[in-house]
Amino acid sequence: MPTFTDKVKRLERIRLALKRRYGDEPRAPVTHPVEHAIRTILGEEATREAVEKAVDRLRRHFIDWNDLRVSRPREIREVLGAGFPRAGHKARVIPRLLDQVFKQHNSMVWDFLESMGKMETRAYFERLEEVRPFVAATMARDCVGAHTLPVDNDVARALGRLGIVDPAAESQADMQALLERAVKSNRAFDLHRLIKRLAEQLCVVGTPLCPKCPLRKTCPSARRPKKRRARKKAKQPARKKVARGKAAVKTAAKKKVARKKTGKKTAKRKAKPKRVPAPKRKRAPAKKARRAGRRK
Repeated sequence: MPTFTDKVKRLERIRLALKRRYGDEPRAPVTHPVEHAIRTILGEEATREAVEKAVDRLRRHFIDWNDLRVSRPREIREVLGAGFPRAGHKARVIPRLLDQVFKQHNSMVWDFLESMGKMETRAYFERLEEVRPFVAATMARDCVGAHTLPVDNDVARALGRLGIVDPAAESQADMQALLERAVKSNRAFDLHRLIKRLAEQLCVVGTPLCPKCPLRKTCPSARRPKKRRARKKAKQPARKKVARGKAAVKTAAKKKVARKKTGKKTAKRKAKPKRVPAPKRKRAPAKKARRAGRRK
């Protein structure tokens, strides 16, 4: 298990590597806190382009944000679309958040945040029902300049694969507390922006695009030694089979040539006539012939 000091160093290396890939981005001021809260909720597990299109659909469908506040979750879900990530959950949370704030301050402007401190703003949103810690952290950071590092499902997924946090064993509040201690205040926004960009484009839900990731060499989830060994083992028998096949072809060709040579030799042998030996004459023994002459 990496120590806290190791995580601090790794987070800085991750920030620098992602900054080389994605570059700098100016920090835009928040002029409309209500719309910023809506974008924050919609941005979980969704790309920037999808969020912008969803906000545009909400603007065209509803008269204003107060009309969105009094609308039913089913209608909001239909406007977001069936393909929008976690549309049902977000359609329930957005009007619930707006309604709670409206009942307390009787306004849809949220200018009361100007008189709140950093800790007070974060605690205020954390007390609201169905408002997750990353929403409260984002509103406190962007509206009043608090030092926070929001952790939604995207950030937890990316940092979990990088081995910084453990989403299965830690809550979002615990992960946020760890990261806020590990990252300096002047680098927290930059790191959060870069991690969100990584999670949207490469470290996506399901199968991540590890070959394109700039952190693939240091990411423990990108290393798959078992699969690589299996591939190497699978390739070796194939090469051996190819070599054996080539050797078999060569030996077969040699045997074929040898058969042709032996066939020619046998043909020549068959073509030559066999020599038939002459029959031997039977000769009487000389002694018997002499004896016969003497008797006569």
